[in-house]
Amino acid sequence: MRSFLKLSMFAAALCLSASAFAQTAPASPPMLPGATPVLRQNTINRHFGFFIRPDLGFGYLSSSESTSSGDVTISGFAGVAGVSIGGAVAENVILSAHIYDAVSTNPSVSLGGSTANTSNSSLTMFGVGPELTYYFMPNNVYVSGTLALSRMTVNSNGTDANSDWGFGTRLTLGKEWWVSDHWGLGLSGHISYANNNDPDANGGSHTLSSWAFGAAFSATYN
Repeated sequence: MRSFLKLSMFAAALCLSASAFAQTAPASPPMLPGATPVLRQNTINRHFGFFIRPDLGFGYLSSSESTSSGDVTISGFAGVAGVSIGGAVAENVILSAHIYDAVSTNPSVSLGGSTANTSNSSLTMFGVGPELTYYFMPNNVYVSGTLALSRMTVNSNGTDANSDWGFGTRLTLGKEWWVSDHWGLGLSGHISYANNNDPDANGGSHTLSSWAFGAAFSATYN
């Protein structure tokens, strides 16, 4: 008899606890027949949707070719800039169009072992093409690679001499810090290469190989 009374009291306590939980637990929202629950995705400080990343910095630009007079190299301190515009194809994977350049003002010219400084002149590397970026989260470190059409230009006293369009590429490693829900400020280092034919006055051409090394500040919206 005592065992039966104890069991009855235990069952009553369980019923009271279940009743109290049912009164305090939040009710689930009603769902239509056949519907599936949809959770709102939080995109704050994550890499989704529209993407734009301008950058600006400094570095070094060098361009060399072999001629009948010997090896010629034009090189000097350079300003570097670029902008990428595109969007995420998956979280942390960005596909964009990338335009970039490197410009050296009054570079030095080396020919046959002797070097001379220039004035009223500049050397420019220009590239445009698709860029793929991947972010390593949660560190917000990224790598980018661009395959581009490239062109080299030498300006002297207001006159431009252009190479043919050729192959170019830029590889970038960067780190960003979130400063708002969707904006990040960052630092990056990059290497650019361009390979172009350089036509001469006699109808021939030489292969122009160019390198740019840069460090840049960036501002990214994503």
